Amino acid sequence: MSLRLDSRPVGDVMVVQCNGRIVAGTDVHSLQLHLRKVLPQYHDVVLQLERVDFVDSSGLGALVRLLSTARTSGGSLRLCSLQPNVRRVLEATHLITLFETYDSEADAIVAAYLGSRYAANGGARKFHILCVYDSDDVRALLGEVLNRAGYRAVTTGNTHDALILLKATKAKLVVLGASLETVHGVSTKQAMEEIDPAVSLIVLDADFAAQDPGLAATRMLEAIRSFIPPDSSTAPPVQGPA
Repeated sequence: MSLRLDSRPVGDVMVVQCNGRIVAGTDVHSLQLHLRKVLPQYHDVVLQLERVDFVDSSGLGALVRLLSTARTSGGSLRLCSLQPNVRRVLEATHLITLFETYDSEADAIVAAYLGSRYAANGGARKFHILCVYDSDDVRALLGEVLNRAGYRAVTTGNTHDALILLKATKAKLVVLGASLETVHGVSTKQAMEEIDPAVSLIVLDADFAAQDPGLAATRMLEAIRSFIPPDSSTAPPVQGPA
């Protein structure tokens, strides 16, 4: 079966799920091409290998080269959910200590946020707000509005990833789309409080996406300021008249 690659961002970390075999030929080439497109945008990449049952010498060599590329650019390449066959290959070649490997995807994502690149900027304390909304366009808008208002925000589109990011970033405030208030019949607020009992939630209006952007953003920021004042050091400078 040809290697299939499915990617999704989890905040600032890109998770690449590999399905198939990482072997010489088009499979190795497609993996290299895919990651070389991802790495300039996402310095921290997690390779999800739960559905990879075989890696040949060429495939392993490609992983070594990609790891080197990531580290040279100041990023990271982490492996998670290794099948026994793949783990045995890494152990037999003594490369198990070269790579950072994790039992689960969540562990690898949390490790990325606690890694040296974030530690240099205050680690998990860097983030004030976790924004969870299921529309890519609205999520992009919210992230930009929050950052320009002086908040350090990280965004995601689903509650599964939001719970991982809450653990990773230790954000104290969550801005949540109304459609995501429950997950599998369980309150999202309750699930988040199990991770951090001190977390606060702001739920946006159900029709937020159709509202006037200026008014909607103003109301959201007013609600946020009652929890967290903006950090003026993170807001972009105001441009004066030319």
